[in-house]
Amino acid sequence: LCAGLSTVRAERVKVKRFSFEERNGQLTITGGFREIFDARMRQRLSSGFATTVVMHVYLYRDGGGTPLAESIRSLRAVYDLWDREFLLQIERPRGRLIRRFKRDKEVVDRLTSFWRFPLAPIGKIDRGRQYFVAAIVEVNPMRPEVLSEVRRWLRRPTGREHPGSTSFFGSFVSIFVNKKISRAEQTFKVRSQPFFRDR
Repeated sequence: LCAGLSTVRAERVKVKRFSFEERNGQLTITGGFREIFDARMRQRLSSGFATTVVMHVYLYRDGGGTPLAESIRSLRAVYDLWDREFLLQIERPRGRLIRRFKRDKEVVDRLTSFWRFPLAPIGKIDRGRQYFVAAIVEVNPMRPEVLSEVRRWLRRPTGREHPGSTSFFGSFVSIFVNKKISRAEQTFKVRSQPFFRDR
């Protein structure tokens, strides 16, 4: 982890390798963390009860501090016992998207991955300087206000910038040290490898 975070136990943060690329003027992230979905969570997914995953995504300059941009992603999956298929509902700034799948593996892949997910305008990324992405992944948040906050957030553009303002969800240190982020069945912390813009 970055300097100044020695109080955080390394095993509490999953360090994953993601791909970063420019698409349509945006810095995007692609990659997954499928291992967080254990057998118990997979069993619940097939039970007919809804599973909600909320991802709070933060872009930082290497060294931490206030995030340069932050985004949020909300997905809700439920198994239709009558039609024997999974319904995946994705909340996006452009509106709600519904997808249908026959296999739980396909749903798990989408609940635990980013695919060209926009982080920030590419012009905000300085060449040669290192950055990283941190994410809080909440499975089935139990507080209704959490999901209400997500819906309010999604009415705003993704990749919100922070020109000297206070972070919407707090600084990197407070996010990764505070054990009471919110009440959820499970909470995971994911950090990308450092990366830089070379052109």
